[in-house]
Amino acid sequence: MKLLTAAQIKQWDQYTIAHKPISSLQLMEQAASLCALHIRNLWHKHAGMWSRVDVFCGTGNNGGDGLVIARLLYQQKIPVRVFVVHTSKQATTEFSISAERLKSETTLTTITLSNDHVFPELSNDSLIIDALLGIGLNKPVEGFMATVITYINQSKAKVVAIDVPSGLPADLHNLNWINEGAIVHAWLTLTFQVPKTTFLLSDTYQYVGDFEVLHIGLMPAYLAAIHTNFYYTKSSDIEWVYKPRLKFSHKGTYGHALLIAGSFGKIGAALLSSKAVLRAGCGLLTTYLPKVGYTIMQTALPEAMINTDDELYEIRNFPDTSIYEAIGVGPGLGMHTLTQSAFVTWVQQVKQPVVIDADGLNMIAAHLQNHQEFKFPDSCIITPHPKEFDRLAGPCTNAADRLAKQMAFAQKHQIVVVLKGAHTTIALPNGEVHVNSSGNAMLATAGSGDVLTGIILSLLAQGYQVNDAAIAAVFFHGACADYLKIQKQATLIASDISEVLPKVLNAYC
Repeated sequence: MKLLTAAQIKQWDQYTIAHKPISSLQLMEQAASLCALHIRNLWHKHAGMWSRVDVFCGTGNNGGDGLVIARLLYQQKIPVRVFVVHTSKQATTEFSISAERLKSETTLTTITLSNDHVFPELSNDSLIIDALLGIGLNKPVEGFMATVITYINQSKAKVVAIDVPSGLPADLHNLNWINEGAIVHAWLTLTFQVPKTTFLLSDTYQYVGDFEVLHIGLMPAYLAAIHTNFYYTKSSDIEWVYKPRLKFSHKGTYGHALLIAGSFGKIGAALLSSKAVLRAGCGLLTTYLPKVGYTIMQTALPEAMINTDDELYEIRNFPDTSIYEAIGVGPGLGMHTLTQSAFVTWVQQVKQPVVIDADGLNMIAAHLQNHQEFKFPDSCIITPHPKEFDRLAGPCTNAADRLAKQMAFAQKHQIVVVLKGAHTTIALPNGEVHVNSSGNAMLATAGSGDVLTGIILSLLAQGYQVNDAAIAAVFFHGACADYLKIQKQATLIASDISEVLPKVLNAYC
């Protein structure tokens, strides 16, 4: 799914109006009707939770959406109040027509809010609909509108935002001013056609809450033709990537992977990653460990072949890689001085596709401080969490800044950068960013990243293209947590992810 700028979304509206027998007002009715249906369903699902719906409208088209929603909810016999916030900005034609229709088809009285009016009392058991401002915002919200937003936020009522929480910019380049103006804190955002890019960052989650994408009938032809560097990975995208197993295949068909991992006290990281490699379908796995890990790994995972370093507690002698289809390195390696010096020399000579994680990245970050000429291997994927990434690329002021540096780092070094988080972002060497849609907070547990490294390594060994391996592995990793959530599991340990991975993959066979 392509992610678009606010300007592109407006162009999409205009394209649909120009090429379909539909007016701007009819498009508004269509979008608002879907919102009203969703809100009505919430009302009945949570029967008795709310006493009424309070709809706050601006005088633009987002406010027009709010008026249509109020009219339709009222006709469903749901108690509604409507508030219109008047500013110096002139009302749009669509808003004015929707206001007349609300007046003619209902007995609702629109309550005008302006500087000289007393604010209405907002009950904690009200459901507030935020239809104040839309995606066209290009500066921080100030003045009386900011006062209204602050008043809404001070209530304990749940807020459903229409298309975008009022005050939140839709475009990444405007996020530098989110701390300068008022922004609605939504419980749920009902957004039109595609998620807005700013919904997907850690800095903005507090405003967006959960979000639902409502497909309002914009023409697909525009989306197919428009260029963007940002994509939102859904299950349907993965269906085109995943390769089902062949009837006459054998273990050699699915590749031989080498995983280099572990040190004293961190053999568990090597075990978690190794298990994920095999669970994701790799035919053969050799795990390279310090000697202290031999008995542990041979006992816990007999399906893996084991090679050991000459050292007892850490790896100092990185192996020849010539017989393997793909390499994974980093989980639990530790930061011993001799490990670092050997690793940095070795990794620059790797010729196969390689995924680097954890201490592998920390060692590279330490090396980059004094050696900017360091060259990542070709066909390389790195999988940092935010702190690891900041060590590599420098401190970041916010999530948008980190995303920009992630894109720049991927292009500069011509590698794939998988920045782990609630919506993991995968920056490709060509400038594209793929934002993951799967997963939940259960993944915030020790060893989860080691499992992801194993899944990526497995797909690389099986012959997946580097970009596809990163995008698909991240999706499958998150989908395992979603599967466990559906099974009514509240928490997980990292090994749970590998255990259910074959069941998740089965959906794509």
